[in-house]
Amino acid sequence: MTESEKKRKRYLRGVRRRLNLPKDVKERVMSDFVSAISARAEAGMTDEEIFAEYGSPKMAAADLNEQMKEYTYQKSPLRFVFLTIAVVSGGWLVLNKLVMWLCGAIVGAALYPSKSASVGIIGGADGPTAIFVTAKSSFDWDVFLMLLLLVIGVTGFLCLRRCKRKP
Repeated sequence: MTESEKKRKRYLRGVRRRLNLPKDVKERVMSDFVSAISARAEAGMTDEEIFAEYGSPKMAAADLNEQMKEYTYQKSPLRFVFLTIAVVSGGWLVLNKLVMWLCGAIVGAALYPSKSASVGIIGGADGPTAIFVTAKSSFDWDVFLMLLLLVIGVTGFLCLRRCKRKP
């Protein structure tokens, strides 16, 4: 592959990446765009002249998006609801659980060498004796719920990032 072909491929990749169109429309537009560039190259124009005529990949993609605006995607306003859910749950996880866990691991190792359960003995010398053993649950439901909200928030934001524009 020559240097000219590499440069043209980089330019086309930049234009394709910036197109805000559905996949089938994007493929059709890029096919037409490649044909137009090839026709100019066959007419004797150099790649630099062609790229100067179309402008940067960002400008060329903006022009193509404007021409095909009835097919372009628009961003859903609901994506910010999911982004807020993700930020709040992720922030809660980081600030409340991870920081406390790290502090507890550092300080707790010195203050509480064993993580034993609480044991209480009730009874007397002449009566029945009851032994109560308590332990912290090994499953943290609040962490599970916050992780679930984080996943729902990120997934919802990414899914609603692009919605088809109504004609």
